[in-house]
Amino acid sequence: MYFPSSQITPNLYTNGGEYVLSTTKEEYVGYYYQVSNGSRYTGRNPQDGFNILLVLPKLIQNFSSVALEGENNLDGNIYTIDESPSKTLPTRLLPQFNLTLPTDKDKSLGVFSRYFCKKNNELIYLETDKQTFTDLSSRSPKIAWDLYTPLTTVWYIKGDKETTYKANKGLVSVIEQRQKWYGFSKYLKEDFLKYYVGE
Repeated sequence: MYFPSSQITPNLYTNGGEYVLSTTKEEYVGYYYQVSNGSRYTGRNPQDGFNILLVLPKLIQNFSSVALEGENNLDGNIYTIDESPSKTLPTRLLPQFNLTLPTDKDKSLGVFSRYFCKKNNELIYLETDKQTFTDLSSRSPKIAWDLYTPLTTVWYIKGDKETTYKANKGLVSVIEQRQKWYGFSKYLKEDFLKYYVGE
């Protein structure tokens, strides 16, 4: 893959312990260069011999917030790779689909709360429950709060049918515009009378 010189940082050096060769997994000591997408290759620059991709010595999966020592993480903490088998990084949960149904009290009041979250880098929505909403809002370490944005909204389920429909549709429209949750109404299948119990 070609990168213009403006997208290449040449003449970097490692004393070891940082990267391994992607081909043999052997520790690499020497010069390397980095390109704009973050990839690193052996050699002072692309013209310096046969360039081999350098990778981290140990990949850590299912923990999106891991950062190399010295680099800031999204939550402000610094994590390091520990080779000790007795220490493991915490496993964080992803939000799960979970409907919140109106209780008898909600039906009597004619309104209840619904809970949602949106994946931060995609227009992917998920209806969930109050506990997940609370965990995401409070940035609980047990959940991937940095990957999702939580939201709660009231939902009308009683009264004049047309008025209820318009009220819920208006709420969803405001969410789409203010939160930039484009396509949120499509996620809800435009069912603005969901859980409607009548007048």
